[in-house]
Amino acid sequence: MKFKKLPAFFLVFIITAVLSCDIINWGGGLKYSTGHFPDDPVNLTEFNTEYDDYNSDIPYFGETFPLCFSSNRNSNGGDYDIIYKLMSVEFSRKSGKMKFGVGNQSHLDVYIKNANIAEALTKINTRYDEFGPCLIPVGDGNQPNGSGSISFQNYILLYANNESGDHNIRLTHNLVTNSYDTIINLDYMNSAANDFYPALDVERRHIYWSSDREGDYSIYATQLNQSDNILSDILNSGENSIVKVAILSSEGDDKCPSVTNNIMVFSSNRPGGYGGFDLYYSCYENGSWSQPVNFGSTINSEYDEYRPIVRSHPWHFDNDMMLFSSNRPGGKGGFDLYCVGIARN
Repeated sequence: MKFKKLPAFFLVFIITAVLSCDIINWGGGLKYSTGHFPDDPVNLTEFNTEYDDYNSDIPYFGETFPLCFSSNRNSNGGDYDIIYKLMSVEFSRKSGKMKFGVGNQSHLDVYIKNANIAEALTKINTRYDEFGPCLIPVGDGNQPNGSGSISFQNYILLYANNESGDHNIRLTHNLVTNSYDTIINLDYMNSAANDFYPALDVERRHIYWSSDREGDYSIYATQLNQSDNILSDILNSGENSIVKVAILSSEGDDKCPSVTNNIMVFSSNRPGGYGGFDLYYSCYENGSWSQPVNFGSTINSEYDEYRPIVRSHPWHFDNDMMLFSSNRPGGKGGFDLYCVGIARN
């Protein structure tokens, strides 16, 4: 079951603490002490193709960092795989200009530490659709290599696959070695309908995802067990109740939740938007989520906006960065990845 314009199953993303981000100094005469992400959406042209590119996810924010997203480029418009690139964000304290680009092996430490992600994708990508990557960093590992060792990032990787006909949420990890040797279906989250776009809250107490198990797509949640082992918490939370988050629900389809700090962003085609799917946000205050708010016409369009992900970096920027996908005109074709700055909550 494929989608071309309005995907029946959509993205999701990622959850983790934001790490430090270096602001690049391109010479003397520094004028800007604080960076500012652009107020109008910017097409991430180096990452996009004529095909559908969306579902992005970033586990942490830095000068150069790993970015995963779904695309049907490998199949020339057929099934969707998860793609991995290094993303570079650079802010000039001299000119105030921002650069977004694809990182490379010149950022050798980041390249080496995250090289295992590419190996993970060889295990999880199939002739079916893979959506909603959610990379969870859980520490550093070391593997002997000749006379020394290689340092690498340990990840838990959540995603969805529709081999069974409907999307089911799966998990793989490299916590034992640098290899991703086990793929596990998270049966307690899955149903006879589509389930995808898992996302953890900041304190890793709840996991959220999208499902159409009751007809329309809604956002569901379950409470995780609390221990010192996040993998165990995710795997062994099946006895906990699953609830639809009522305040986030609407008459339309509500998809692709992602949580950063106290804000959840998601996509919805509920009445009152600007057309197609729009991006909304809700704040977690006093133990509950607030009524969702549309991001407005500067970010949303009459076309489809999907899979938003927010990353906050309060030490160097006066606003937060949001990545999302859209099939609006002016891109390379299909859905493209975009970046925009939003007010920090």
